[in-house]
Amino acid sequence: MSRQSQFAPYRLAFMIMWLLTTVTLVAMLASGVRNTDQFRAQRYILHVAYVAALLWYLGRTGPSVKQLPDIRPLLLQCSGIGRLMPVLLIALLLLAVFSGGEGILMPLLMIATIWILVVWRREIRLRPAVLGLALAVIALLGGLPFWENNLVGKRLFVVLLVFVPPMFIAGGLLLKRTGLGGSQLHAGRYRKTLGSFLWGCLLFIPLGLINAAGGSPGTGITWVTRSWMPLSLPWFSGIAEEAWFRLFLVSLCYWLLRPAFSKRPALAVVCAVLFSAITFGLGHGGTLLDRFLITGLLYGLPMAVVFAKRDWEHAVGAHYMINMLPWVMVFLEA
Repeated sequence: MSRQSQFAPYRLAFMIMWLLTTVTLVAMLASGVRNTDQFRAQRYILHVAYVAALLWYLGRTGPSVKQLPDIRPLLLQCSGIGRLMPVLLIALLLLAVFSGGEGILMPLLMIATIWILVVWRREIRLRPAVLGLALAVIALLGGLPFWENNLVGKRLFVVLLVFVPPMFIAGGLLLKRTGLGGSQLHAGRYRKTLGSFLWGCLLFIPLGLINAAGGSPGTGITWVTRSWMPLSLPWFSGIAEEAWFRLFLVSLCYWLLRPAFSKRPALAVVCAVLFSAITFGLGHGGTLLDRFLITGLLYGLPMAVVFAKRDWEHAVGAHYMINMLPWVMVFLEA
């Protein structure tokens, strides 16, 4: 890296905001700001500012989206209508989710996963199948306390876990066709898998601290009494939700939208990460504004972008850190 690029404005802004947000939020947590309205406006300002700096940094680094390969339309390849149909479909689906139809997305993703695995069955290999099963087991072991303490609906718990292996496989097949993001596990680079995960954790420490200061994961949780629990619990959401909303959903949306933006692949990437972020946020609890703005744009969007500009393991590390620091605070309180 050249000396000039080391001191590029986007790098300086990111480093300054990382340090400022981390130090400020640690001081706030030490003063007992958690689950209170103290410094609420200041926390929101820091949150927005850090996400803006992080997105600027991610957007200016990593592989260029201009190098992504072209993709032929899925339907009516000789007609312009075939390029626009997926755009209309995704727009209607987003409108349905906004209108209160959050429950429609998961069944559609399950159907799309099965369809891809059937159509591309000849390309399925043993290694991603074994890795997908291993990831599901890790997520299961990490999430068992959720099941035992009824923190997650049991049907949702089962569905999320059962579809981790098929979505991991299908997501890898989509990555191979789109060139978007990547996965060190799919590539068999296991040492780089750990490095990407740790870098993802590091990049998202400020957002984990902000999440902890905001009172996540809720009040009245008294069963987090073992020191290993804050480290194991985030594996459930870190693996399961990232398999669903980043590895599969972002890749699927980009694959569908790319033909409509053949000359501007960056627009297809932007639409894919926004769709993933918004639907991710609306699928959580809280008011519509909180789900859309905070969970969606201020948490889901950076995780989608870090997947698109880095790799899936970065996104898993990001999600892990966002949830791990709040669980540390729950353990200290318990």
